[in-house]
Amino acid sequence: MPTTKRILGLLCIALLVSSVSATNEKFQLWYPEFGFIFDTILHTNCTAEYAAYLAGKKSAQYVHIYQFTGAVWTNQLAEPVVNCILKSTSTYVQASMASAGVLLGLTPTILAAVGSSAEETAMLFILSKRPLLAVFLAGGSPAVSPMRSFEDQDPIGLLEKRPGRRSPPRLSNKVQLAIMVLEYIIALAAVANVVTVAYDLGMQVSSSFAPETTYLPLLWAVLNLAIHTSGAVALYLRVQVNSQLPCNTPFDYLRIHFNPVPMQRPHSIEVLPETYWFIAVSWLTSTLTVCHGLYATLAFSSMLFISVKDSLRVISRFMASVICCRVILMYELAALRDSFNFKPESEVEMQGHAVELSNISHKGSDAATRTRTKEILLEGGHIKCTTRG
Repeated sequence: MPTTKRILGLLCIALLVSSVSATNEKFQLWYPEFGFIFDTILHTNCTAEYAAYLAGKKSAQYVHIYQFTGAVWTNQLAEPVVNCILKSTSTYVQASMASAGVLLGLTPTILAAVGSSAEETAMLFILSKRPLLAVFLAGGSPAVSPMRSFEDQDPIGLLEKRPGRRSPPRLSNKVQLAIMVLEYIIALAAVANVVTVAYDLGMQVSSSFAPETTYLPLLWAVLNLAIHTSGAVALYLRVQVNSQLPCNTPFDYLRIHFNPVPMQRPHSIEVLPETYWFIAVSWLTSTLTVCHGLYATLAFSSMLFISVKDSLRVISRFMASVICCRVILMYELAALRDSFNFKPESEVEMQGHAVELSNISHKGSDAATRTRTKEILLEGGHIKCTTRG
């Protein structure tokens, strides 16, 4: 948790610094297809409006002059420039911008369908004890798959073996370490790609409802981390994970971070009864997911000065990051699931013992005191899952 909070704090500080420093940096960079058209109009037909924008001096009189074109106090410098450029733009270019707005408005929903949910990232965060990788994957996949309120899935049920599901191949320790390093490299590249695309969007387009801002796409990417953190907190309130690996020093904490799941020693997972805090945080996570999607749809559908071709390039770059992060997360969850269900061949004959331990035992007559213990034999030990309630 501390690592996530520090990362979120640094990203928020960087976002605020970027938004403050980019006050009068709009209308200098454009996307390539129509960029030369907008730049020519800006320096030919809109010199007065652009000079006032660069001066950066707001006044009530300026608002009064442009109030009938949509100017208010916050956008009184940028709105006249946007309106002037649109007046001199051909109908064909405006139609292309409108089509691009439709594509971009659908982008958050499409990315959410391809991306991961907060519950899946939370499993990597809490059960696999890989919060750093989980943060990188969340940052590289800015859209969150929605979840229904008050309908949380059983974390142990997600790990149970499904008939017909293919298990990941058995790999040596060196190969697993190489894959882990590759995962971090790809995840960092995905984060860098998302930040770059979001920053370029903020600088090269204008929003119809907030043309003076440059941080709207970047804010969408950063707020995504809060949703995944909330999902991890909800799972933390639902399960208790005890590992045989020591975690008393910063070195021990880093060793768990960079230790592949198949190489970790067996640990126990205990499912705790639902609490009001868990229900509240789970509901908060689902609500934040919906609000995040609404904000993204509003921000992306209102973008101006971008063509269909340029918007497709933007969408494809976002999609590439989301798919890469999704593949890494699915591999990690498959490794966790395989470790959860794995039985060495030399111990297959002891399967009856494991089934016997899966029986429900009653302690007293109160249903609240029922416990279910399930031991699954593993190489070098076992995972013990206990469900209370």
